[in-house]
Amino acid sequence: MKAAEALSKYYRSPGVRTRIAEYCGGVPDAPAAFCCPDIAAYGGRRRLHESDGAPVSMLNGEFESVLDQGADVCRSLADRNGAVLQLDVDYTNPRDHAEPYRDPAACFARVEPVYESVLEVFARYGIRPLTVMTARGYHFTLRAPLDSAFYSDLVEIGAPPLSLRARYQAGGYPQGAAAMGRAHDGAGRLLEHVAHDVVRGLRGPGTIPVTLADVAPPRDGPFVCLDLTAYADPVFERHARCAFSGNQKASMTGAAPERPFVVGLPRESGERLDDLLRDREDPARAAARALRVNALIPDARAGEAWVADYRRGRLARFHAEFDAGPEVPREEWAYTYDSLELRTLPACTRLALERPNPALLVPVQLRTVALVLWGLGWHPRSVAALVRSRYEQDFRWGDLWRRYDPAARAEFYVRLFCGAFIDGIEDPEDFTCDSQALRGVCPAIGCGWSLGRLLHGLV
Repeated sequence: MKAAEALSKYYRSPGVRTRIAEYCGGVPDAPAAFCCPDIAAYGGRRRLHESDGAPVSMLNGEFESVLDQGADVCRSLADRNGAVLQLDVDYTNPRDHAEPYRDPAACFARVEPVYESVLEVFARYGIRPLTVMTARGYHFTLRAPLDSAFYSDLVEIGAPPLSLRARYQAGGYPQGAAAMGRAHDGAGRLLEHVAHDVVRGLRGPGTIPVTLADVAPPRDGPFVCLDLTAYADPVFERHARCAFSGNQKASMTGAAPERPFVVGLPRESGERLDDLLRDREDPARAAARALRVNALIPDARAGEAWVADYRRGRLARFHAEFDAGPEVPREEWAYTYDSLELRTLPACTRLALERPNPALLVPVQLRTVALVLWGLGWHPRSVAALVRSRYEQDFRWGDLWRRYDPAARAEFYVRLFCGAFIDGIEDPEDFTCDSQALRGVCPAIGCGWSLGRLLHGLV
């Protein structure tokens, strides 16, 4: 409750309210006119959160209430005036989850080369995103305006599964939801391309490992995740903490109860890291910063070079091959996916398919299933359909698939992991029985399989 009271007081600053509303695409006195169709709240006096830890969706008209209760303020990634593109960069230490909260200066110093690399890659395309420091890294955010050629390109690139397209067209969403959903999917694919370039630019001795999902490298220690998982789900179900909002995740999850919250602050060009780290811990300093630093998500109209670079690359070709791949109709699942002889598979894959909850919600397990079956001759889209079939069976998923789409989630992860190998981002030598054992994914040492041989004929 201490965090909620402190944040409620901090939110009373007119400058803070203005900046949070600005990030939502409006002004605090007229939340109904925000560009985002809804907001969401996390923590606060009511300790709000969904069963999977996501923030709780709220009507825009509840903006004042969310501020008053001292919750983290989030905005939908959907936007009535365009498509929001956000790359989430997170520092992760599997052996010490509290490290970025306990020693942020050291952790953010390690993230600094990644921060610089992301900005360099965007700068190649003439884009300067809004960069907001989060509790463990940064959000790099921009928008493709609705009336721009860039937005049209995102709609053309996007190819969400049929189940998700039907969901967008079923009603209950803003006008133009189908196009918004396609643009969201296209944005994820373009950001995947950027993430690949960032990883390529950071290879070498002495650099912190960088991954495309929460998959720890086989050697022990911290790593940086370029998190694109917002693009695995319907655009209307994903939210991002606003600039100048509090972030109570460390205390809410118990990772660092002694650190009740930090404030998510935009980082200006050339700004000292120490200054930002100091101000995010001090609500008074954060409120003062809100008087001079804007939180407007920048419009990027000229995305032609970015789109062209993506379209002529290996990743776009793989995406097209993935989208055109085979998928068994639902009425045949009982005779195909459901009757698959799992005993013929390596134990690391078999167990994930036998006990999919929670295994098939864990990126490292999804990566294993995707790459093993791909190596055994499955088309990646067929692998995704198999994963979807498990999602749609009764494995006590709760309300997860009420908010999310099984096909979209499965296709995103399989496409992400296979695409990384096709585009040369991952080394086949990093997918061996030994590396899987180091990650804790190998349940049967000496099972007779050699994972290292599976992918050599594919890349």
